[in-house]
Amino acid sequence: MKDYRDLYVQYRPLLFSIAYRMLGSAQDAEDIVQDVFVALQQHETGHIENIKAYLGKMVTNRCLNELKSARKTKTSYIGPWLPEPIVAASEGDPAKEVELQDDISYAFLVVMQRLSPLERAVFVLRETFGFSFGEIGEWLDKSEVYCRQLFRRGKRKLEAVDVRDAGLPISSLHSDAAALTASFREAFRAGDISAIVELLSKDAILLTDGGGKVRAAIHPIFGRDRVRALLTFSVTNYLRNGRIRDVLVNGRDSFMVIYEDKPFAVYSLALTPDRSAIARVYVMMNPDKLRIAARLLSQKNSKT
Repeated sequence: MKDYRDLYVQYRPLLFSIAYRMLGSAQDAEDIVQDVFVALQQHETGHIENIKAYLGKMVTNRCLNELKSARKTKTSYIGPWLPEPIVAASEGDPAKEVELQDDISYAFLVVMQRLSPLERAVFVLRETFGFSFGEIGEWLDKSEVYCRQLFRRGKRKLEAVDVRDAGLPISSLHSDAAALTASFREAFRAGDISAIVELLSKDAILLTDGGGKVRAAIHPIFGRDRVRALLTFSVTNYLRNGRIRDVLVNGRDSFMVIYEDKPFAVYSLALTPDRSAIARVYVMMNPDKLRIAARLLSQKNSKT
């Protein structure tokens, strides 16, 4: 059996990726991975034939327990609940910085909230990491047939259009939004509301997650006209008191607003299925979910 530190270095990226996709929280994902390796050191592992499967099962089941308990918390959450963004510098290697095996859009994580914990586990393990239904069944203590059913059911949910979660069909979320994002960002930075509105679809939706910690819209904003009104207020205040920095959010171009060297808001966008306009604007303002962004700013400030 390898040294525990070697196992940690080898498998942490995979385990973190699974946990983050399931939970939508980088902090919770990191805590679960750490907990798994602490538990591993307390047990005899010489009998384990497949350490990758063993660790994957431990992480997956801990995530399922976390998701079940988190459902109660979300029912009392103030305003829309959005996943925690992984914010990285716009320069450098995004795959290395966000520790994800492949690109995963923020909008993808939003849509994943539609799934039950088991559906989410099966979908992530199958679609993203390519595990067989037999392997997934062993991890979840479910039959292979049942895992196939969960996968099909989950995929149907992800392909639906449900305005309640402001989600889009998952098949439309893999397109690169770099060009429209850049146009939105530059119009935002210039305070050009008319240019911003031109980029939005008629039925655009904006969601703001303040978590009850800061002032934010507690209901989704539906329709281009209402989104325009809120963005007009936001842009006016941001440009007066803050500054904008280009960043990567989950490996994709985005931007954040900074006040007094602290992250105030991170913007993420999703396109319409035909990629002609911006359909969703996700604004993360909850300071508890901006810890990665805060660390990024702290690292930059320490170098200057």
